[in-house]
Amino acid sequence: MRYLTVVLAVAAVVVGAAPAAAQEVPRTPWGAPDLQGVWDFRTLTPMERPEELAAQDTYTEEEAAAFEARRLAEFAAMDEEEPADIVGNYNQFWFDRGSTVVQSNRTSLVTDPAEGRIPALTGAAEARRAALAKAREGTGRHEPTPGGFVEDLGSNGLQLRCIMGFNSGPPMTPSAYNNNMQVFQTEDHVVLFTEMVHDARIVPLDGRDHLPGDLRKWSGS
Repeated sequence: MRYLTVVLAVAAVVVGAAPAAAQEVPRTPWGAPDLQGVWDFRTLTPMERPEELAAQDTYTEEEAAAFEARRLAEFAAMDEEEPADIVGNYNQFWFDRGSTVVQSNRTSLVTDPAEGRIPALTGAAEARRAALAKAREGTGRHEPTPGGFVEDLGSNGLQLRCIMGFNSGPPMTPSAYNNNMQVFQTEDHVVLFTEMVHDARIVPLDGRDHLPGDLRKWSGS
């Protein structure tokens, strides 16, 4: 099976921190870079580069400011629309998409491939997607079947049951709201604690072996 890695550049800002260029890299008492704190990964930068930007991987300062103003105006205009059928839905108050692009002014969060777009699925991946869609037929995203949830709803099943949040990662990508993460460090572990569903990903740093393949965890290996 062929695997493909898509690299993302997500700008993270430590709450209350000064610009990185104006300070030395903080260190823990044991000498490791100190990444502890609350990180905000909201951004207006889209996951994929818009097709009309083609090979343009970054905005100029003027282009970035214009893009931000346009997106914020679009959000504000939504508040002026007449209410539609809102039963079981959110209004704009609950969305927290951010107000700026990433600090590098990139035109997409995807950095590799160079065109900033996610490649097409392989044939095997398309088949898995089709099988999953068939399993969901007639159930509705939020509706259990008479015998409970269908056997495997994939990552959405974890989200619907509040076992893991939709931005728990990896990668941790911005979404509608709760785009915050807190980092804790010890000498032999790092904990990534996301606001959404309060999911804690505990990462050992001692070089231990992975669990056997037949022991599967919600957060992966």
